[in-house]
Amino acid sequence: MQKSAFIRKLWKLNETACGDRLVISKADFEERVGQCDWIVQREAGFLLGIVVGKEIENFSYLWFQTRFENFLYVERVVVEDSARRQGLATSMIRETLEWCRERGIDSVVCQVYDRPPNPAGHAVCKALGFTALESVMLPSRDIVTMYQRSTAIATP
Repeated sequence: MQKSAFIRKLWKLNETACGDRLVISKADFEERVGQCDWIVQREAGFLLGIVVGKEIENFSYLWFQTRFENFLYVERVVVEDSARRQGLATSMIRETLEWCRERGIDSVVCQVYDRPPNPAGHAVCKALGFTALESVMLPSRDIVTMYQRSTAIATP
């Protein structure tokens, strides 16, 4: 699939699956995808990730950058309504954790909305061992919880 068709497909999925919370213009979405170091795509969803050290204008990414030295920021996880609660987000995050381990990335970080609420996002983070760090008000006045998870595998 050509890059422009790939981005258009992701953007359309983002527009239909996210409601008002993560709606973004096509041009801004293309720019965001261009900043990504890691993209997981499934037929009914996708995950975008950005490695630490970039100079980008993203409040949450910058928030993490002031607190962690080596991370992948999960910019968004999107799953179609019809595919929710079937483990798709979980599988994409697990694949992301493995990708990070292979590259020596210590942490995966993300934000999950509290206002407007995203209970499914919080549930996935907690089920996968993410730690809630802090609730933060974004410049948009939305409130999010910042999460972090080590990529290390615990051994007995």
